[in-house]
Amino acid sequence: MFEMMDNDNKSGGGGVALASRYYPDFILSGLNDLRKRGELCDVTLVVGAAKIPAHKVVLASCSPYFAAMFTGGLAERHQAEVEFPGVEPLAMAGLVEFAYTGEPLISQANVQSLLPVANLLQLGTLKEACCRYLSAQLDHANCIGIARFSEMHACRELAGKAEAYVLQNFEEVCKGEEFLQLSEEQVAGILSSDDLNVVSEETVFSGIENWIEFDPAARRGALDRLIKCVRLALLPVRYLTRCYEANKLVRDSRACKELLNEALKYHLLPEHRLKRGAVAHRANRRGALLGTIARPRRPPKVLCALGGKNGLFAVLDSVERYDASTNTWEVVAPMLEKRINFSVATLHGFMFVVGGQNSTSHLSSCERYDAQTNQWTYVASMERPRTGLSVAVVDDQLYAVGGHSGSSYLNTVQRYDPCSDEWQDVRPMTTCRCSFTSQALVTVVDAQLCGWRTFGSSYLNTVQRYRPCSDECRTVRPMTTCRCSFSLTALCYTTDDDD
Repeated sequence: MFEMMDNDNKSGGGGVALASRYYPDFILSGLNDLRKRGELCDVTLVVGAAKIPAHKVVLASCSPYFAAMFTGGLAERHQAEVEFPGVEPLAMAGLVEFAYTGEPLISQANVQSLLPVANLLQLGTLKEACCRYLSAQLDHANCIGIARFSEMHACRELAGKAEAYVLQNFEEVCKGEEFLQLSEEQVAGILSSDDLNVVSEETVFSGIENWIEFDPAARRGALDRLIKCVRLALLPVRYLTRCYEANKLVRDSRACKELLNEALKYHLLPEHRLKRGAVAHRANRRGALLGTIARPRRPPKVLCALGGKNGLFAVLDSVERYDASTNTWEVVAPMLEKRINFSVATLHGFMFVVGGQNSTSHLSSCERYDAQTNQWTYVASMERPRTGLSVAVVDDQLYAVGGHSGSSYLNTVQRYDPCSDEWQDVRPMTTCRCSFTSQALVTVVDAQLCGWRTFGSSYLNTVQRYRPCSDECRTVRPMTTCRCSFSLTALCYTTDDDD
């Protein structure tokens, strides 16, 4: 029962310190027995018609609220009875029981009254226990209510979990009573989230319809505002057409019809999609909320493997897509040309393949892949062939940098505008480069003068930085090691001091 403790006090004549780990529980149990018998109690908590005896020292030891009340200059310090208006008797009884035992008795019947009292009287441990209990009870029928309840009582972690549950399980949540009783602002907050987990935007639109039908007289005018939360361009053309034909509220709303037309243009006019994406990008930099019509929610983590070789002379045009969520590879439409040593970038939802070479020649051609239609399309070719080049995206434009033309190594740089489908020369690098890499800001990092390792090839560690706004290319501090055929990525660090 007793444990030997280290004793640094040598003035005790060689005595041994012993401690019982059960002693604190023994004391609390004894105090609780005294409380239940009403002995030595020096305060009575009056809650409605109920009177709950207790010991000030016990309450003050576990609650800063009670400590301030009973040890400060407040009148309650000398009162035998203290009233607590607005508090439920069962909740206060549960709180006092916890103060003496440390064992919270939490149930569905008392948690909604116990947590507010624990929050008011600053029993952090009991409040945390209530939050853990509610977190374990989360389901699609109560998650919205728990989110609102936890926000009211400053339970930030629980509120975050409940809100995440709403977004993750929206397919079921939107069918429940709690969703139908939300305000327009609350509905918009859920539907506009990029983290909303839905199989299709049809669920979002249907959720809006059901919410309006719950109180059509008061909510009919909200459709113009809530439909902006639907990523309409991600809906199939057939569904968009049916929305217009079958929904009188949509037909009577000019704003809804304009958004539906915009979504149809996105499907039927790819060039319109590019222009809209460029405008949205520039607008977003100024803080405007444009461009959401086609932005996927929780974009799937997809990798694409394009071209390359699977034999000495076997150049490929095939493309495979890897979906990390299902751990599967899927073959999609092949490129229009077989390519190796090319470069690829994504812009406005399209994938652009630039340059490279096939089994016989170096290429200046470029292709664009549309995942919506699973089709490749030729776009404008570069001025000259490039293989072993690098491509980066900056300010809605592609930059094709360096490479080998088939006869010489290049230091030239061309910029592609997807809206006008045109290439334009910009300031060249100071050094010819091939088989290197670049990373948007744009920072161009080196490699090797010769991509084919011919005699006299030279490896580099130099780094150049290009600023599109001033069309300036300058040398910055070199890497510590010369490299070729390597990779580069941008890595953002955050610290505890960051806002």
